[in-house]
Amino acid sequence: MDTQGLLPAPAKPPRRQHSLQFKEQVVAASYASDTSVARVAQQFKINANLVHKWRRQFEAKAAGRDDFIKVAPRIPTRTLSTSSPDATLKIELSSPLGPVTIHWPMSGLADLASWLKSQS
Repeated sequence: MDTQGLLPAPAKPPRRQHSLQFKEQVVAASYASDTSVARVAQQFKINANLVHKWRRQFEAKAAGRDDFIKVAPRIPTRTLSTSSPDATLKIELSSPLGPVTIHWPMSGLADLASWLKSQS
């Protein structure tokens, strides 16, 4: 008998959210000389990958850099015509060093994603 669609989907437990103090405590414990990340993760009942992620985040914050560049998308007020050979796409990015503006030709949009990935 096919029961697909007849039974409700199993309830997923809500994702845990950890406070900044908890994260700091876990990261500090993971740097102790007599322990390992795996042992700390077991002690705090979290995944070791999460401990490594938090360590990278705290290291990046201490170094004064973020993992991501914050981008505020701007929606154009009018639609650009790609038939014009001079049409360009204007991309405005904010970075810790100041705003960055990129003018990319509409005829080469296929290369834009590759170029952006290569810049990270």
